[in-house]
Amino acid sequence: MTKIQIICSSPGMRRNGIEHAASAFYEPGFWTETQLSAFRADPAFTVREADEAVENTLSADDFNLKLEAEVVRQVGLKTVALEKSFKKAVDDKVAKLKGEQETALDAIGKKHASAEASVAELQAKLTAADAANAELQTKLDAAEKATPKK
Repeated sequence: MTKIQIICSSPGMRRNGIEHAASAFYEPGFWTETQLSAFRADPAFTVREADEAVENTLSADDFNLKLEAEVVRQVGLKTVALEKSFKKAVDDKVAKLKGEQETALDAIGKKHASAEASVAELQAKLTAADAANAELQTKLDAAEKATPKK
């Protein structure tokens, strides 16, 4: 007789109202299709149709080896998914930080250009003031020479 086998990678977990062992067999119709779909969607569970008579001919060691292999497989799948998720999160954060850095550098570049323009303007004014001072000094010197001494 074909039964439904539920394998739980973390025995003791509660799903669909019961606590699950590492592996259990259920009569057809015990679980609804909705419940079975929920099990299949949960990476902690494996759902399969199994002939209980064939499965029960395995030794406890063989069964534990098969169960351990399934747990290792599921952990491997979860590891790959987590690594992809982590890499995406890191890549997204790096892209965001690069964008913020480029924006900040652009703002600094604009401020720098504005400061350089202000410095150039002040240097031009200083040069003009120096020229005016020199002209005034020349006039002062000429006026001093032209003034009679007492």
